[in-house]
This record gives sequence, structure tokens and C-alpha cells, in this order.
Amino acid sequence: MMLNSQTTNPILEGRLYKGLLQLALPAMVSMVSIMLFEFVDLMWIGRLGAEAVAALGAASWVVWAVKSIASCVTAGLNALVARNVGARNSDRMNMWASEGMVLTVLFSLLIAGSVFAISLFLFQLLGLEPNVAEMAKLYTMYICFGLPFIFAISSMDSIFRACGNTFIPMIAIVISLSLNALLDPLFIFGWLGFPKLGMPGGAVASAIAHVIGTMILMLRLPAVHIRLRWDITNFWLHSLEILRIGTPIGLLGAVFSIIYIILSKNIAYFGTIPMAAISIAHRIEGIPFFVAFGFSMAVSAYVGQNLGAGNVRRAERASYLSLGFVSAFLAVTSIIFILFGKELLGFFIDNQAVIDEGYRYLFAVSCLEIFLASEIVLEGAFTGAGDTKPPFLISIPLTFLRIPFAWYFSIHLGYGVSAIWWVISVSTFLKGILFFLWFLRGKWKTVVIG
Repeated sequence: MMLNSQTTNPILEGRLYKGLLQLALPAMVSMVSIMLFEFVDLMWIGRLGAEAVAALGAASWVVWAVKSIASCVTAGLNALVARNVGARNSDRMNMWASEGMVLTVLFSLLIAGSVFAISLFLFQLLGLEPNVAEMAKLYTMYICFGLPFIFAISSMDSIFRACGNTFIPMIAIVISLSLNALLDPLFIFGWLGFPKLGMPGGAVASAIAHVIGTMILMLRLPAVHIRLRWDITNFWLHSLEILRIGTPIGLLGAVFSIIYIILSKNIAYFGTIPMAAISIAHRIEGIPFFVAFGFSMAVSAYVGQNLGAGNVRRAERASYLSLGFVSAFLAVTSIIFILFGKELLGFFIDNQAVIDEGYRYLFAVSCLEIFLASEIVLEGAFTGAGDTKPPFLISIPLTFLRIPFAWYFSIHLGYGVSAIWWVISVSTFLKGILFFLWFLRGKWKTVVIG
């Protein structure tokens, strides 16, 4: 069955900049909502003491890695659904969406069971104090119970984006995260007669919120003409296709989080001031990152649908236009960070040593931040095309090389923690250049997927 060829689709026709903004802006709001929730979560758990905060920090790295693994399904699902939306083939669009959701549930149960089994070992490996390791383990084990719903939201968000709708996922995310923030104190401290669970209460609140978010998105799937059906005749063969496309992106996110854990140990060598500085500076950096990621999600849908429609030129123009938007924005924010970085840091902390170190980080990354646009935006373009190997082959080696180079320049040669900031900045520059050069090769235009 073919979708109605008379239906207007702004991704396939009309002004590029207008359609890109319609997709990118709700995605940015979703990302900001997630950041605000993390602040609220930290605020409530912070009332339990320093050990709980340390445990949450350690658990967050593991949860980040686990959530990244969901992209093994969602990235493939996004490319395949978008390609068939562009081709106006509703049968295959619904088939990929349906089998992708079944795979999501099975995959999440496998990952949840694995993480549940090895959670204590993971935190002992990080060298945490016994009490902190135990708290982090309990939090992570509770998160595992909600993992099928966390993965389900990611997959349905991917389906909506592939269909050219980021507004409905934004609403679902805002509602679920708001509910999470309200439930946090009830389950953590036992308010209003709820069970007092301590730190794991935050994980319970998260699980309930994701259940609600999943229900909202499931009920709204007909709005993008998705009808889930459970005919899984060729399920395993189709699952392999989804994982073939998505696994490089999923591994990219998981490995990146592991590399950052190791890099953080290098930073911690220089004391608490640099750790506090980069923690705050990362939050300030979140603003340009949200913009870049919003356009990355938008361009992914544009590339996928237009390749499916045979309109390669429009897919290419959308990629370059998004790259131009984000590059210009990053140039402006970089200038702001260089001129007013200390004032921005001062909003978060009243410690001159942390402010000075945070500014040194912001200055280093701002000098080459514009190249982050190529990395993030073009990763979205490659993902939309189903050509996910380039991001993996470029990002993994260069991100991994941050570890030995950071140690060599900061500790071995004695240049101090500032050398780590410049290693991060230069590696971003190199990744951006390589992403752009690989994109220019144009092989992504000829990738054939289901």
C-alpha cells in the first residue's frame, strides 16, 4: 500500500529552512527538558548527603552508556522508517515500525538482565567506597526494571522523528519528566504515605514516568499514520537489518561514555577544582550542544525521507543548510564564552579557583567549537541515510586518543590540566574536519536499505 501521493510533506517539498526549524526546535526543547530534570533529580538526591550524590554520579555514567546502547535499535529504525515514509510505502513503514518495537522490548530485556547481573562488579571496578558502590548498584538495579519503557520511548521517538514529527515526542517527554520530578520526593523521602526508598526512589519515579511517556506516544502513533501490527514472519531477518544499521551508533555512544569515565580519572589527578570546573562548564556547553543536536535530529529525517523519495539533491541541501545554521550559532556562542565565560561560570558557583579553571576549559574548546557542528549535524545525516559506519570509524579512534594524549601532555610533560582541555578541543576539530570530508565523498547518497 502506498501513502497518498497528494499529501503535503514539508520535508519533501517547500522551503527547507522552515521545515528544518519546525523539526529542530521541539527537539531542542526536549533536550533542555532532560537537562532540567537532571538538575531536579540531583537536587532531591543531594538531600541524602554526599555519598548519595557520588553514587548518583557513578550510576549516571552507567545509565548513560546503557541508554546509548538503545541506539543500536533506534538509529536503524529511524533510517528504515524515514526511507519508506519518503517512498510513500505505508506497508513497509508500518512493518519496520512494528518489528522495531518488538526488537526494542527483547533487546531491552537482554540489556537490563545483563546490567542487573553485573551492576555491583561495575561499581567496584570504578574503585568506589563500599557504601557508595552499594547505593549506585541499587539505583542501577531499580533503573533496570524500567529499562524496557526507557528503550520504548527512545524507539517511538525515533519513529516520530522519521515521520517528520518532533512535537509529539516533545510533549510526551515534558509530561513524563515533570511527573518524574513530582514523584522523586514522594519515593525518595516517603512523603504523603509513599514508601521511603531513599536513593532508589529516584529510579522508581523514573520508571513510572517512562511508563506514562510510553503510553502517551503509543496512543499518538496514529497521528503519524503508524499502525503497529504483530506479524513477525521475517522478524529475525529484519532485526538483523535494524541492528546492522544501528549498532555503530549505539556502540559510539556507549564507548564515548566509557572513555569519558577514564578521562575523568585523569582530570581527577589534578584535584577537585578541575572536576568541579568541567562539571559546571559542561552544563554551560549544553546550550550550543542542544542546538546542534536538534538540527542533527531534523536533518536525519530530511535525509532519510528524501533519499526514499529519490530526491538526493534536497537531502544534500538540507544537510548543508543545517550545518550552516549550527556553525553560525556555535561561532556566536564561542565568542560569548570567550568574552563572558567567567561571568557565566559565576552564576553557578562562588569559587574563584573553579571559575578560573572553568574559563580555561571554555576558552580552549571555544577556539575550535565551530567544528562540533560537522560532527553532530553530519552524524544525523549519515544516520538518516543508513550509512552509520563513518561516525563510528571517525569518532571512536579520535575520542579514544584523548586518553593517552591527555596523560602525555598533562602529566608526563607536566603541562597540567589545561593540556587536557586542549586535547579535547583539538580532537573535536579533527573529528569535524574528517566528518565533513567523508560526507563530501557522497557514498551516503547510494546506500541501499529496506
